[in-house]
This record gives sequence, C-alpha cells and structure tokens, in this order.
Amino acid sequence: MGQLTQSEKEIVAIFLVVGLVFVFVKVVYERMTKERLTLFNILHPIKKINAKERQFISEFLHPYHYFSTEQRKIFLERFAWFKSKKHFIFYGNIGNKEEIKAYVSASAVLLTLGMANYRFERSIKRIIVYPSDYYSRISRNHHVGEYNPRLRTLVFSAESLKDGFSIPNDNVNLGIHEVAHALMIETFRKPSFEAKRFQKGLAKIKELYDSETFTTQLANSHYFRDYGKTNFVEFFAVIAENFVETPLEFKQQFPYVFEIVRTMLNMDLNDMGWQAKNRF
Repeated sequence: MGQLTQSEKEIVAIFLVVGLVFVFVKVVYERMTKERLTLFNILHPIKKINAKERQFISEFLHPYHYFSTEQRKIFLERFAWFKSKKHFIFYGNIGNKEEIKAYVSASAVLLTLGMANYRFERSIKRIIVYPSDYYSRISRNHHVGEYNPRLRTLVFSAESLKDGFSIPNDNVNLGIHEVAHALMIETFRKPSFEAKRFQKGLAKIKELYDSETFTTQLANSHYFRDYGKTNFVEFFAVIAENFVETPLEFKQQFPYVFEIVRTMLNMDLNDMGWQAKNRF
C-alpha cells in the first residue's frame, strides 16, 4: 500500500479527534450520572423531585415517615431515577398519571432500598397501566396486575395500584407484589454478591414452602393470604407484601422466614436505624 495522501491524513486525524472527544464525553457523562451513555438516557434525563411530589410520597408511603435523613435522600434519588427512566404506557381514561408513576416507582425503590441494584435493568423495561381490571390476552383472563418476564413488562390496574397503598397494613399491595416478581428475575443467574444472596434466600424459602411441616404451619395461620398458596412464585410475592406492610407481626409469627427475607433484601423496616451497607 502506498502512503496516505494529505486529504486522507486529514480524514484520519478528524476521526481520531472525534473518537477521543467521544471517549472523553462518555467517561465524564457516566461518572457524573452513573449510567451508560445511550440515546435513551440522553433523551430521558432524571427529573428532580419537587416539593409537591415529596409531599405526596410522605402521604401515601407509610415507611417514609420513619426513614432517617440519609434514607430519605437515597429513596428520593432512586425514586427520581426510576420514575424518569422507565417507560410508562397508559391506556384508557387515567387522570392521575403522575400519582400512578409514583406508586410504581415507590414500590420498586422501597423493595430494593437495602440493595445496590435498584434499576431493574434486566427485568423491567416498561410499565403498562389500565384504569381498572383488564383482559390479558396471555392468560385469557381478567387481571388487576401481572408481570411478563419475557417482555420485561409490569402491568397494573390504576385503581388497584392506588388501593394497595390506601390501607398501609392489610398486607395487600399490588405494586410491591408485582415488583417482587420482577426482582426474582432481576437477580436470577446474576453474578453480583447481592443477587446470589437473594437467590440463596429464595432457595431456602422454596425448601420451606415444599415441606409438609411448613405447609401445616401455613394452614394453621391466617397471616399470609390464601393467594400465596397458588404456587411458590406467588407465595414469595405475598410475603414481600407482608414484609413491607406488617414487618413486626411478620417477625413475631414467622421469625425464621422473616430473617431470610431480611437478609435477602438487606434491610429491616422494624429497625429504621438499619445501615445501608453493602449497597455500593
């Protein structure tokens, strides 16, 4: 091959300069935002939480009242990220869209507050919301909520989602329930320490769930609602609801299971002085 012409040298130089500028911008962007430089992230910047949103969170999210200053800061930062970055799709006449986004975002952040991974990048791509119960073409039945791991999609009834937070201690919370399903997928075969810790705890609960002794214990107790008896996947989602809504009663009635879940999620809502260690 012959030597490059002057014009070819200039083109190569331009490409080198552009490449160096891109690398510099990429490094600066990712260090400042702690997220990958992609077109989606550029077009969907994180919107800060305003005073009105902060007030609404304190009204519907009971555990928020007991957070320390540091915990509130962490929660609000993660809440803002999730609400800004996840793709919400609304069908039908839904007037309180921002409130619905808040319910879903709070569910995701609350359940992962003790973990480093709160972004659900492997398991939640979009959130679809209907005004009330809807017909699922997949199950060919009416639902108030579901999680589709193949499509990485959460689906909710806005009405039922709101109802889940209206009574903070009835152990029925649609947002927490469906996010718990997504968390099982998020941590599956993931190499991080906390994902392995989560899956190890899940295996322990599955072993319990399959044992005759525990089945008898569940039958003699009315603490976990009957829907948890559907299968193990639903049982875990149900105990996630109880863990968030009535943690003290959970700890008293099923201390061994509670300890497993506490370790899996690296937090205890009974002790709001818990340290957010091993999260970063």
